[in-house]
Amino acid sequence: MNRNRIPMTLLAATIAAAFASAHAADVSPPAPASGDSQQATTTSTATTPAAPAKKPATGENKTQKDAVNLSGVVVTPLRESLQSAQSIKQDSRMIVDSIVAEDIGKLPDNSVADAMQRITGVQVAQGFQGETNSVVIRGLPNVMTTLNGREIFSGVGRAFAFQNLPATAVKTVKVFKSSEASLPDGGIAGLVDMELYRPFDFDGRKVAATLTETHSKYGDHTDPSGSVLLSDRWHTDIGEVGALVNVGYSRQHYDYNAVWGDFPKVLTGASGQPIRTSDGNLIAAPNGFGADYNIGDRKRGEFNYALQWKPSESTEVYAEGLYDWDSDNYNQPFYFSFPVGAVDPTGLTVTSHCYPNQLTGSPYAGQTICDAASGSWTGNTYAATSTQAHQQWGHDIQNSLGMKWHGDKLRLSTDLSFNSSSFHDQTFIVDTFLKAPITTVWGGTHGDQQNWTLGGNPQLDPANYYLNGLFQTWNNQRAKQTAWRGDGNYDIGGDFFQYIDFGLRYSDHKAEYRGSVQVSTPPPGGTGNIALNPNPANQVIARFPNGYFCSQPTTSAIPVSWLSGCYNFLTGNADAIRSLYGLPSGLAPENPGRFYHIDEKSYAGYFQVAYGNELFGLPYDGLAGMRIERVKRQLNAFSYDASTRLYTPLSDSTSAPVYLPNLSFNLHLSNDLQLRLVAAKTLTYPGFGQLNPSLSLNPGTINRAGAASSGNPGLKPIRSNNYDASLEWYFAPASYVSGGLFYRDINGYIQNYITDVTINGQAYQLSSPQSAGSGHLGGAEVAYQQFFDFLPGAWSGFGVQLNYTYIEGSTRSPQFIGGPATSSPLQNVSKNNGNAVLMYEKHGWSARLAYNYRSRFIDFFTQPTVAGVHDEVKPANQVDFSLGYDINQNVSVVFNATNILGADLHQYWGDGNTRPRDIRYQDRTVGLGVRLKM
Repeated sequence: MNRNRIPMTLLAATIAAAFASAHAADVSPPAPASGDSQQATTTSTATTPAAPAKKPATGENKTQKDAVNLSGVVVTPLRESLQSAQSIKQDSRMIVDSIVAEDIGKLPDNSVADAMQRITGVQVAQGFQGETNSVVIRGLPNVMTTLNGREIFSGVGRAFAFQNLPATAVKTVKVFKSSEASLPDGGIAGLVDMELYRPFDFDGRKVAATLTETHSKYGDHTDPSGSVLLSDRWHTDIGEVGALVNVGYSRQHYDYNAVWGDFPKVLTGASGQPIRTSDGNLIAAPNGFGADYNIGDRKRGEFNYALQWKPSESTEVYAEGLYDWDSDNYNQPFYFSFPVGAVDPTGLTVTSHCYPNQLTGSPYAGQTICDAASGSWTGNTYAATSTQAHQQWGHDIQNSLGMKWHGDKLRLSTDLSFNSSSFHDQTFIVDTFLKAPITTVWGGTHGDQQNWTLGGNPQLDPANYYLNGLFQTWNNQRAKQTAWRGDGNYDIGGDFFQYIDFGLRYSDHKAEYRGSVQVSTPPPGGTGNIALNPNPANQVIARFPNGYFCSQPTTSAIPVSWLSGCYNFLTGNADAIRSLYGLPSGLAPENPGRFYHIDEKSYAGYFQVAYGNELFGLPYDGLAGMRIERVKRQLNAFSYDASTRLYTPLSDSTSAPVYLPNLSFNLHLSNDLQLRLVAAKTLTYPGFGQLNPSLSLNPGTINRAGAASSGNPGLKPIRSNNYDASLEWYFAPASYVSGGLFYRDINGYIQNYITDVTINGQAYQLSSPQSAGSGHLGGAEVAYQQFFDFLPGAWSGFGVQLNYTYIEGSTRSPQFIGGPATSSPLQNVSKNNGNAVLMYEKHGWSARLAYNYRSRFIDFFTQPTVAGVHDEVKPANQVDFSLGYDINQNVSVVFNATNILGADLHQYWGDGNTRPRDIRYQDRTVGLGVRLKM
């Protein structure tokens, strides 16, 4: 039912009238629609049928209303993008937030992952390779990803690596926070759909290009990024035809450094007996101290195309595709010392932060323990450096072919897509240890970091280093998917039932993982007595007289440099080093514990009806539907028998139906004020790697237990009953206030646990996923956006975006495998999240100053320690800035700066600030570029 249109509010009209003369100089005569604006005929995705005219508040009518409301206001690209995002939010059938590129290549971030942090309720985090690689919606990472409405993924995962797609390629990113039957299932957190440009998005020919040079503070390089888009459309004898190609390239030299403290434990001396305070309390100290740097050179490329053909007004045929690739060569040097418990400390100081010892099973469990503040250890202790030389490369490909047709009442569409993804990693590692005696000086935790060094700086002398173990590992990940879907929409045109949606989907998704076990091979003749009397034959400079060592960067926590193997030396002489260690040339042989092949076929159908009428004179509308899906999964892997140390083939299959109902109700309190209520069942399937039952073993070292990992074929889908409510007031173009409540009743949330186990008489820490019990996640979010058009003169170019999300959640699960079930917080959930953006656009200038905030959260559950079983992250809440100036209608210059205040990430063992685990030094970048369009 069509919503009644009402004029602008009296307040807005009064403001517009009062300042009409002030804006007179800025008002331009009406101009034709910009070639960069979205066209009403192509706003629906290829796989989702457009609703018939009976649906309230169509995008076309909304555009017409805005044309009236914008009287006296200059329409600028930034305003246009915010208005487009506002229209998507207002007219959507579900709760949706989005970002829209106000111009080709003008999203103010490097990648889609970076750009998404501006969306209400979305949180991001950086990985160890210096870029955003984690995206969660309202605290949950279980996100379904689609490209132009089709599922897309990276490697053997179910999710797409958003950092693989440059922001210059994207027209719109939509985040669906509630679900309905026509949307692909698979994300209890929500769905992210990325829309690329198509030729019918423009009135005619379009040429656009961007070129930017970006300098990284820690990477200490200036690197290029750029993109070119070419598009045109023609009227021919066979109908209207359009073609588009877009290419992008970026490069980044990065230097992402971390300094860490190993897990906290009861402090003992050389005798193995606890050292206590004068009050008789235990003392907690880090097991060791270290640094983990990531220094690399990453290149990314992207190509996408789109062909559209409209033989008639009712029919459209299209073909489109995406190819992205990445290549990342990076050096990961380690530097560490493990003196704690090996020798007696001196100069020990202790904080006043005391608590009950939480180490389950310890003879000292429950006794009061206080965190140490500083100390020094001298003697025959283990200190070392290590170089991990990584070579990584991969790609994502999607191609699709489809057709859309519409009659007077019936709309049909069909889409066939092909996905292919691969990722390859080769890692070559050589450890070198320092000759004792060693003095480790721990300066404490000021700055929320572990400040430590080696007395006398023996790490600077190449003659002090001796060869230790050689490690090598590799993995190849490959996945393919063939998917088809057909969708329909029928306009009923009744007084209550308006239209129906219906459709079918088939998918065949194959994922395969192969790799080698990470093994430790000792140097020829052995190491000798580590570290007091090492084998002199394996002195590094005796084996490699020239070119082996490189100096590593300094940090505020480790202000003195240290030596480790050069990346180019290790990769360039890998076979010679293997030969020295008595190993054959080439990669290590494949290990059965790192193999699995999964073939997953899914069959889905959906049906839903749209309804609407009036309630007490107020229009309302909504959806009621059901999605039914059956997944047939075949798993092939190898199981490990610890008693025989043999792997045997294993096969497992599952087949289960899923029923996902949805119901929504939207009440239009006025033309610009609406209330939404949504309820739906959603689910997330376990990741393919999580299902692999194979056991992978990495033997222990002198200072740590071995590491073991295993999947769990018994994992069930995570199920959630989702409830959402929002109140939205769109009081002016590109201006709105909204508030919402959400609640997720979750069952079977999958979390990783680390458990101490013994395999073949050796101690291991086993990491494995388990399905938790029942849990919940709930919260509230508010958003406000406005341009201050009522201000005089140049001040009217200012605007603001503010959003805040509060999240609280927990689940009943054991704190460690085999332990009693308790209520514990969900991983990744920050209680407080927000964005504040100050915008300006006028007289050719465009600027944004953005602050992103996320409060402390639990990162994951660790092995039991004196501080408990989890660690917490205090994110790097950074400030970014962008500035642009339009030299003319074809040329603009842009300036971008990220993390301008130099925020860093901090991680802690348990709660409090007295047990820092990591400080991760986030980079700062400055970029200068130019954009061209014709």
